[in-house]
Amino acid sequence: MNFQRYLSAKRTVDERAIDRGVEARLAEELRGRDAPDRDALCVLEVGSGIGSTVTRLLDRSWFPDRVDYTALDIRSENVAAARERLPSWAAARGFAVRRAGESADGSADGSARPRARADDRFVLSRGQRRAEVRFRTADAFDFLAETDREFDLVVAHAFVDLVDPADALAAFRRALAPDGLAYCPITFDGETGFDPVSDPDLEARLLDTFHRHLDASGDSRAGRHLLATASATGEVLAAAGSDWVVYPRDGGYPADEAYFLDCIVEMVAGAVRKEGKIDAERVAAWADRRREQITDAKLVYCAHQLDLLVR
Repeated sequence: MNFQRYLSAKRTVDERAIDRGVEARLAEELRGRDAPDRDALCVLEVGSGIGSTVTRLLDRSWFPDRVDYTALDIRSENVAAARERLPSWAAARGFAVRRAGESADGSADGSARPRARADDRFVLSRGQRRAEVRFRTADAFDFLAETDREFDLVVAHAFVDLVDPADALAAFRRALAPDGLAYCPITFDGETGFDPVSDPDLEARLLDTFHRHLDASGDSRAGRHLLATASATGEVLAAAGSDWVVYPRDGGYPADEAYFLDCIVEMVAGAVRKEGKIDAERVAAWADRRREQITDAKLVYCAHQLDLLVR
């Protein structure tokens, strides 16, 4: 499994799933951020993967024109992919792109010399819009514990279910400026479903084992737990479901979603194999049947998630 391709393949699934009501409330909260007397919106994204969320937000007409965006991911391969993808994505949408420290001609100081003095920030400009984006390889909790910066917005896309939701929320809030926001879309919430199902008992055991495996390092019901914690300790501005729903159309799957499904099947089977509670041959046979259903465009997959905007 190529993890960066998986992250790319799930972009269309995420785009369908994102709750537009929660997003609209985020837009409402950010309105007025471009006033001349305001600094650029300072954004921190944790678990940023290959940079899909920063490009999604920069593509939104309501996102402030002036943005200072720091994107963290613990995997250096993801960070490298994000750095490689951003310039071509931005150029295709009419942004002028340069590395901070470069002059317009691409040199570090306006001469023809190499770009040795350029730093790791990408500067994207188009009309009134100017975004400075930096990708860093870092553990989110280490960064949040050490930073002395205050952020107007912390974004955690498909991140909170990988950790303890209460710990994550506390860390986000410590790094937020007064009236800052934490936006947590695509937070898994404990429901996984495949169809068709030929052996209901095996399917139930297998999915329960998968969820218990997730609990070993994160929280398979992170969505509801984050919602409860945020409500008890602060303000929930908006919350709604953002389920992944993937199904065949016209004899296939859109974009690269067949690969996305292959990866999901492998993740579930791999997690169950590690738990060792179900015969390995039965798990392998289950995965083989699911892959055949993907090839035949017969598989439907749903996963329940929540989007939350909290203060």
